[in-house]
Amino acid sequence: MNFLTTHLEQISHDVNQILEKTEPMKHPLIELIRYTTHEQREALDHLLPLQESDQHSNPDLDKIRPYLAIIYQNNEVSEPTMRAWVRAVEWMPSFETEYVEEIESLYRSVREQLNNIADLMKQHYGEAAIKYLIPSFYLGVQV
Repeated sequence: MNFLTTHLEQISHDVNQILEKTEPMKHPLIELIRYTTHEQREALDHLLPLQESDQHSNPDLDKIRPYLAIIYQNNEVSEPTMRAWVRAVEWMPSFETEYVEEIESLYRSVREQLNNIADLMKQHYGEAAIKYLIPSFYLGVQV
């Protein structure tokens, strides 16, 4: 198991849970969230098998770059949409309101894992190699 596998598996679990919990919801903001989350799911479906083939070494950055970029970019896009959805369902309660805390918790978990991956990638590949892959706010770099 390489240094990314555990974090990617946790993200995969959280993404699956988000998709499962939001499936019956029809709010327009949830539709956007589901779209970005589904793209993350597809990227993880390609990325996780690559982790199995590089079990004891650093993954080839060129192989994993496109998939990690999708995961980070979609997370970056969906976070403000998630906050907007939370506000919307708190203002006009519906059955979705009861899932707010759980879905927010899953998003926080994904964000935490992405932060951990950013730190590990910085250690293993160096900041210069990942500076265009991982948005700076995951690395704690001030722009």
